[in-house]
Amino acid sequence: MKLRTAIAVTATTFMLVIPVAIAQMPSMDMQKMMQMMMPKPDDAASTKDFKQAHVDMMQNMNMEFSGNADADFARSMIKHHQGGIEMAKIQLKHGKDAEMRKMAEKMIKEQGDDNEKFQLWLTKNPK
Repeated sequence: MKLRTAIAVTATTFMLVIPVAIAQMPSMDMQKMMQMMMPKPDDAASTKDFKQAHVDMMQNMNMEFSGNADADFARSMIKHHQGGIEMAKIQLKHGKDAEMRKMAEKMIKEQGDDNEKFQLWLTKNPK
């Protein structure tokens, strides 16, 4: 399986599994989960950046669904990929491992390209 396909499958799985997992945590509401994700003063710099990226991604994933699965998929994936791009930028800012840095660079390029394709499709298919 190509890396791009694996990433797409993983992203889709996360989008489907996370709401179910959250729903099964009756003792933890969304507000408490968001508080746990907030950066803390004693966190490492990379941890602060990753936590903030997660908070931003969760807030940015909120969208009004249209009932058009194709359009909703494209809009959701743009938001999801943007979160991945932001996390890859954090890797480049703080990471040292050459292999991880290369993967982050590749992710920024490929997910950016995908977002351009999704946006083009949305422009051609406004409804």
